[in-house]
Amino acid sequence: MDFGPKRGHPLFIVDHFFKDFALLMIALVIGLVQGEMRVLYENAVVLAAVLLGPVQRIIQYFTTYYSVDSEKLTIKSGLFKKTHLDVPLSTITTVDVSQNVLHQIFGVYRLNVDNAGNLSAANTKVTMTFGKDAAFAVKDLLIQGRTGLDGFNLGEESTGSIETAEGKRTIVSPKDLILLGLLKSKGLFFAQLLALITTLTAAFNISAGSMLVHYSTDLIYNLGIGLFLLCMLFITFGVATVCGMVGSLVRYYGFEILDNGEAIRIQYGLLTKKKYTMQKNRISGFYYEQSLLMRLCGMGSLNLFAIGYGPEGEDSSEEPMVFPLLKQTQVRDTMAAFLPQMAQTSGYHKAAKGALHYFFYGFGFMLAIVLFGVSVYCSFYAENCQHLWIIGILLLLYSVAGRIQAYRHAALYGNDSNISLVYGGFKKTTIFVKATHVESVTVSASRWKAKKGIVSVTVCYLAPSAFASRTVKNVPLAAFEEVRNKLIY
Repeated sequence: MDFGPKRGHPLFIVDHFFKDFALLMIALVIGLVQGEMRVLYENAVVLAAVLLGPVQRIIQYFTTYYSVDSEKLTIKSGLFKKTHLDVPLSTITTVDVSQNVLHQIFGVYRLNVDNAGNLSAANTKVTMTFGKDAAFAVKDLLIQGRTGLDGFNLGEESTGSIETAEGKRTIVSPKDLILLGLLKSKGLFFAQLLALITTLTAAFNISAGSMLVHYSTDLIYNLGIGLFLLCMLFITFGVATVCGMVGSLVRYYGFEILDNGEAIRIQYGLLTKKKYTMQKNRISGFYYEQSLLMRLCGMGSLNLFAIGYGPEGEDSSEEPMVFPLLKQTQVRDTMAAFLPQMAQTSGYHKAAKGALHYFFYGFGFMLAIVLFGVSVYCSFYAENCQHLWIIGILLLLYSVAGRIQAYRHAALYGNDSNISLVYGGFKKTTIFVKATHVESVTVSASRWKAKKGIVSVTVCYLAPSAFASRTVKNVPLAAFEEVRNKLIY
């Protein structure tokens, strides 16, 4: 039975409501609290630009039609420039189902379709928004004919009954989800907070005479810039820790993994509910991420990557996490339970002896030295900057420690079943790839390093383009030879 051609649900227009209208809503709240709308008039150009996104969504909704037959998914779209996209059903890797708060209120589902074509430069990722009946009718058609998956992908929403598919079920406890938020890296939160403060300051024209600026100026005068920044750093870290724990619990609430032998199904979410199913033969491998706090606790997050599936761009709704929090000692057995190819282990080739100084050759460390010099100069010659050198030396020590960590982590091995790469500083990442899914291995080195047998090895494998290759720096040439000899062409 075919579907369409049919437009999606009108809620598609406001799928990104908070992202598109956040600035406008903040401006309205500020205007109402202050009893004047001057902030709207002063920033009319900025707010008008905000409306471009919703207008584009409206045009996209009314000009996009979806249809599915026994062989392909077809999307026709465009007002002035017409686009016709055909996606063969045989190439589709996953069909995710997700619901944000608005979707749950109106009984609407968002389908995210990935296929192997996402490896190419042409992006064939498809996102569709439908009512309940249409959403699961499309999903059934997209996954039809897959051996071992009939009924497994449907879930409770489509059948109205409790999940009956046989398989091993694992439920992650709320305690582990809160612990995940506590242990995760806070770097991204710092960057987002800084971006938010900068945007609000620029958009709403915070004047030099405002209460906030006056209070901050008094603190800087009394404490000095160095101690002021140090206090703000500790406050921000505390806020990030609390927000991280709450956010992790809300985002991954009800995290459940179900393995039926043919595929893995993962579902989670409180405000935004997500569910996706991955065929095991499409999985290329796993990657295990550990922040500094996670390493101290012997834990990390286990994620997967597959042909045409994984994080790809800022608008990606995919979450390739398999276990939010997993002990380091359990990683190998957990992967082998999903993919037998991951059971075979080998000894890692660590970073070459005498290669430590090569990890300091980079823009990041040079910048840390420059900032340290500037902070020391300002501490002696600039007013209210007497303690700024503390921030400078902390940045320098942080950079040095990160380079040492990168040296200690760099490692590589290859065997007949899988290839593994380890890299990273404070955030350590370990990648495990099926040997059969490795496309190429490249070696590079300067003339001086080549004479010492020190090289950087880049491994390319079947995965989304943003994650399809990784490099391990400054390892012995023997590491490259081992991986190359184990490649299956």
